[in-house]
Amino acid sequence: MDREYPPGALESVQQIETDMLAEIDRICRENGLVYWVDGGTCLGAVRHRGFIPWDDDIDVGMPMEDFLRFEELAKTELPKDVSLHVMKSDSTQYVLWGKLYKESTTFMESDAVQAGCDECVFVDIFPYIRLDERHGDHGVGHLRRTQLWTKLIYIYRIKDPNVLKALSWRALAKVGWSAIRAVLHLVTNQDKLRMRFEKACVAKNPSEWWGNPSAARPYPFHHDTLMPPVELSFGDLTVFAPRDWNRFCSDLYADYMQLPPTDKRKSHSPLVLDLGDGVGYDWREGSPFVATAYEGA
Repeated sequence: MDREYPPGALESVQQIETDMLAEIDRICRENGLVYWVDGGTCLGAVRHRGFIPWDDDIDVGMPMEDFLRFEELAKTELPKDVSLHVMKSDSTQYVLWGKLYKESTTFMESDAVQAGCDECVFVDIFPYIRLDERHGDHGVGHLRRTQLWTKLIYIYRIKDPNVLKALSWRALAKVGWSAIRAVLHLVTNQDKLRMRFEKACVAKNPSEWWGNPSAARPYPFHHDTLMPPVELSFGDLTVFAPRDWNRFCSDLYADYMQLPPTDKRKSHSPLVLDLGDGVGYDWREGSPFVATAYEGA
């Protein structure tokens, strides 16, 4: 974990996100939409029956068709202080998936600060797509094509990404990053990049393999691994998970029941945090490990 939360803050973040997950589950059940807890949230449900103790976000996956229906339903079905944000209708967004926000809060990651995105405590909703399978690659090539546009949009929006800071050749990498970013700003714009991404998502010959087109790494999953989803406990909730959650977690995390070393237990580590309770925390000044509290946030 890069920085520690103030006492009780992580638990409050997790509760807010759990409440939003309950709303997603309700809307999907009432309208016959397919979803599953994704990534580390699925791992948490399997290994901890809830959150991974140090985790501070919830990930949800949906087939693209169901996500588009959820996007429309969200306009009228969500509570007034919860909203769905996507790049197509909110140009401040810098990612190509949906983010469900608790509007009365602030949860600003480093990337969000750089992108000028007023991020709230969120749940990530990832649309999954059917993949083209070529030469027995299970759709890996298709995912790599979509990831190209994901990376270009990220470069377009983020000037100094954290991923470069850990490199021994950071100075050279930053020069290359800045050069690509300058060219992108000269020849295109975010909306055009987003449309190229959406075009790349469409499979000309859909296979039985599915994938998250905006994931950092190309992980294809067979249809039978994901669907139909099955119920698992997540804290006090009963939610849907991939049908073969054991295979799903094994594909992503290998020996997933083994806890990682303490120094590998990472969270999103927000730079600015406000849970809507009148006290905010800002890690942008002073020590990166001690929050500066401010009243009346």
